[in-house]
Amino acid sequence: MSTVGQMFESLTEGNLTLRPFEAVDRDVLIAGRDEEFDRFLADASPEPAPFACIWVDDVIVGWVDYDQDDRHWLEGDEANLGYNVFPEHRGEGHATRALRLLCFYLAALDPPLRPTLLIDPDNAPSLAVARSAGFAQVGEVDGELFFRS
Repeated sequence: MSTVGQMFESLTEGNLTLRPFEAVDRDVLIAGRDEEFDRFLADASPEPAPFACIWVDDVIVGWVDYDQDDRHWLEGDEANLGYNVFPEHRGEGHATRALRLLCFYLAALDPPLRPTLLIDPDNAPSLAVARSAGFAQVGEVDGELFFRS
């Protein structure tokens, strides 16, 4: 995903913080990839540079990103969101909280961006995250489920 938008310092909810990606984070993000990551994010960049890293206390546990690339299913004011939480930190609510913070950020942009998700129907954990973060399925795109916040 390619990042668009404005710089920010950080966004925090409790002990979870979204901090801007820095090049020194790249090796940690690559090391956090696993079979599930490869299955559902197979087209990921070998040189990741997401919008933000997800930190819990003082540990990177994943990343969030958004883009407005040429995606035929997006309307002009929409952004496609992506995220990954490392295997040892999944199931703890970090992805849901991070998505909510990212949505808050996108709503505050001028002009605001409406967040969307495109999820493989076999990715049950990600489907649960989408619903927990307040997204609703509104259709399908190329065999994947399309959600809007």
